[in-house]
Amino acid sequence: MSMIPEPVLFVDDTPEALEVIVRLFAGEHAIFTAASAEQALEMCRTHGPFAVVVSDYEMPGQRGAELLARVREGWPETVTMLLTGVVEVDVAVEALHAGGIFRFLEKPCPREVLAHALRDGIEEYRRRREASMRASQLDFSRQCLEQFNGELESRFNEQARALVRLHRFVSELNGCESVAQVAHVTAEAVREVCDVGAVEVVLARRGDGSDPCTEHSGGELGNTLESQPITGIEGVLGTIRVRADTARRLTESARGMLASLAASCAVAARNAIRRRERDEAQQATIFALAKLAEQRDNETGKHLERVSEYSRLIALGLVEDGWYRELITSEWVDVLAKSAPLHDIGKVGIPDHILLKPGKLTPDEWREMRRHTELGADTLRSVISESANQPFLRMSLDIAWCHHEKWDGSGYPRGLRCEEIPLAARIVALSDVYDALTSERPYKSAWTHDAALQWILQGSGSHFDPRVVDAFVQRAARADEIRARLADTELDLARVAAVHPARAAG
Repeated sequence: MSMIPEPVLFVDDTPEALEVIVRLFAGEHAIFTAASAEQALEMCRTHGPFAVVVSDYEMPGQRGAELLARVREGWPETVTMLLTGVVEVDVAVEALHAGGIFRFLEKPCPREVLAHALRDGIEEYRRRREASMRASQLDFSRQCLEQFNGELESRFNEQARALVRLHRFVSELNGCESVAQVAHVTAEAVREVCDVGAVEVVLARRGDGSDPCTEHSGGELGNTLESQPITGIEGVLGTIRVRADTARRLTESARGMLASLAASCAVAARNAIRRRERDEAQQATIFALAKLAEQRDNETGKHLERVSEYSRLIALGLVEDGWYRELITSEWVDVLAKSAPLHDIGKVGIPDHILLKPGKLTPDEWREMRRHTELGADTLRSVISESANQPFLRMSLDIAWCHHEKWDGSGYPRGLRCEEIPLAARIVALSDVYDALTSERPYKSAWTHDAALQWILQGSGSHFDPRVVDAFVQRAARADEIRARLADTELDLARVAAVHPARAAG
């Protein structure tokens, strides 16, 4: 049986545009239209909630961003998109702060792009609806805990111990960042609360049930006494299997506790999966913005990947050399590798006549170009204020802001020196320079690996952190291997030449 299509509302003061939308998507979605903000709000009240509301930016009376803000306030699960022909930073900032826009679409918008955006919006709408269902599941777990409290009078000693452990279990679940941590915490709690000899918890790391992880507590599982499914909104996420120390069966109370633990485990696992998916999606979105900045500049297709790999190499090298071991954990290195590609994200705000100028910049133009560090920091600072707290965003801000600072204080934008410069920025600064020197551009030849190495050595203690230079130089052969493995192709260079013909000819 086919699913009933989710309703979608398009708002535009141009009747012809609405007629085209209806004609293009009437067979795929339940399309509703409105010619003004007032009519759109009335449609939401009478026919809503809509899965997606797509509004034109410029309309008589109330603007699209203001309309979508009111939609978000009245129908928080509805996904809002802004369709605009005005591609300006202030438009985006206004819409982000006012309306919580899910996606910006540029007019004229190709059908394929709009269709893909609608599919993503409907999926996001369904995810938001699922969130309320997850809240109900949490309420179920709390109700189970309240039931256990009611039994304290008759089984005080046993239940008091179990209750203390359950509270600790909930607290531990709140601190879990991954599905593996959820499984481990659950296994330990089940063994103590249910008083069993061995526990095995199997949980999927992804929402489709794939990539399972297994955690044990206690001895060998042997013959399983009880098995409890871990069930989420989508279905079974995993299983808890337990073995008692004797041949006795679990009591009804223990079974209830096991079911409650499984329910809480399911909620925590789903949250961990969603957190991972959300982080991956946000990282992909911001990385796409970094690629946009790269394509407006003269960088080739694999520049960001190489800078990321060089930065990882240097960070691991510093630890091997005995430096910053308390700071540079494996997690810190992973965050650095994700953050490094965002170093020039601020260049999206530099005017083309400066960014693409083939000749030497004037002093005023150079001052404007240097602003890309502050623009990048401001952009990421805005994202952080609207997002969950992610380490890679905080580190990305440090890198975007400070990767042109120099060890001797002669860099920009703030003239920081030595340890005042964040370590991540000091690492990316060297990685970026090495890649720029050794990469071919339409307007210059690539330096040899050895020539670039000598130039970096000359900058040790002035341009670069000496420790960072030492870590890189000692692993120069591995850096050269990365350079060869991620070398630009002729197609990459041809793309840059096509985008920047003036520079290619210069």
